[in-house]
Amino acid sequence: MIKQPLDNNDGMFVIDQGSAKVYSVSDTGKEKILYMMKPGDITGQETVFSQRQTDYFIESLEDSYVCSVSHQAFQQVLRESPELCLNLLNNFGDKLVAVEQNSVRRDTLLAKDRVLSYLTDKLENASSNTFQLPVKKKELASFLGLSPETLSRQLKALQKEGVITVSGKHITFIKNSINESET
Repeated sequence: MIKQPLDNNDGMFVIDQGSAKVYSVSDTGKEKILYMMKPGDITGQETVFSQRQTDYFIESLEDSYVCSVSHQAFQQVLRESPELCLNLLNNFGDKLVAVEQNSVRRDTLLAKDRVLSYLTDKLENASSNTFQLPVKKKELASFLGLSPETLSRQLKALQKEGVITVSGKHITFIKNSINESET
């Protein structure tokens, strides 16, 4: 565990190596993944502007190296580096766009379309038609606002339609279906 809500962490966290999930837990104990972090990602930018406590967890998904910077130390660095300020704001903007995109995906798309949209986004960043899911299927389901069973059914449906093949966490888009899914 990198961070818990009651920790006295007042700063930002940067993933140097590895990956992590950022999530909250409801009163009923249900975990809701807000977003996932990969190397270079930052969370806790809100502490740069305010020292309020956050109510989310950060949990490493694999062996990871994480850097944390306190509010006070980072405020000083920002005063000395306008370029860092711009990079931070750009990173913050990218995160807001990603959270908004996932929110729209969850609120407007049917389950199958949510899954296909997510997989298509991952394909755009992959170097081939095959890529590995960055998280366990249970965590991906939570991220997409689906039950694990629904995610499994939708992956099977996409496989049956000839859009993808699934082997564990490996997803392969079938070449003919890539162009069809974009139209």
